[in-house]
Amino acid sequence: MKKQLPIIFIAFILPITAMLWWWGLFSTPKLQIEQAGDYHYAYLEAQGVYSKLGETLAEVKQELDRQGIPRGAEVTLVMTDPRKTKPADLLARTGYMIPAEAKLQSPLKSATIPKREVVAVSIKAHPLLAYGKTYGALLDYTNQHHSSLQLPTLEIFDNSVLRVEMPLSHEPQDASP
Repeated sequence: MKKQLPIIFIAFILPITAMLWWWGLFSTPKLQIEQAGDYHYAYLEAQGVYSKLGETLAEVKQELDRQGIPRGAEVTLVMTDPRKTKPADLLARTGYMIPAEAKLQSPLKSATIPKREVVAVSIKAHPLLAYGKTYGALLDYTNQHHSSLQLPTLEIFDNSVLRVEMPLSHEPQDASP
């Protein structure tokens, strides 16, 4: 059995560890307080479980391509807390960053998130791991500061990096043109 340990290590443990590293299991989220914003985005509203936001995002992508509007990073504005809201009542806006001067046609809507002070958490990891780690860091921050999760949070996913921004003020975070 002792002779087989190096083979087991090389054949199984090393590849599995490498895959988990690649996916970001060992990545640590980076939290900072900063000014962020003046984001322009195209979106569709979504209601229901957040795991189905990908379907709405695909609709936005298809419509932006049809209208010939360039798209940037994926964005989701999370309006309701899944810990406190029934799955059928969850609300979000999902779409893509777009140029400020873009003229959208129906069914797409556009909005601007002005510059504001946020707690920003970012991590490079597979989405299956990234969302739990970023929101975990945000919740740790709110617990340490005796506060609660402030909504809406803005999720920006670009080049395998998830960034979640939580507003520090209670002012409206979204202004439609």
